[in-house]
Amino acid sequence: MKKFAILIALLLKGSLPAYAAPSTVPAVSHPIVGKWQWTRSTNNCTEIYDYRADGTIFAISGAEETTSTYKIAERPNSNGFYALTSRLVKTNGAQDCSDNPPSADTAPYTIYILLHRSQTTYMVCLTPALDRCAGPLRRMPP
Repeated sequence: MKKFAILIALLLKGSLPAYAAPSTVPAVSHPIVGKWQWTRSTNNCTEIYDYRADGTIFAISGAEETTSTYKIAERPNSNGFYALTSRLVKTNGAQDCSDNPPSADTAPYTIYILLHRSQTTYMVCLTPALDRCAGPLRRMPP
């Protein structure tokens, strides 16, 4: 995984727009905190995202392992989307699920998270709308 936005952009065959970063780091009680899993249907490759309460994400995508920082809006917008801005800190440079060459791009990027009301699944979107989304990612047991 180069970074989550690149994978999603490839899945949706779109480009990643730039957005302003949200202003808060998640608290322990933020619903995004925890481990989430998604399997890419085109190659049956699994990704796991561990959103930690300290504002870091540890992710595994195929053979690649990454650490990133993130900030997420404390509350969703009026349509239910949380803006999440992330930046890659470290990668092992191995092949990820997107089948693209490894990259170490550390530029910040923003995605939009739409949590299901059960808080057991979410969609990730390139804009705060349902037209360019992928998922669902499923919450893993603690």
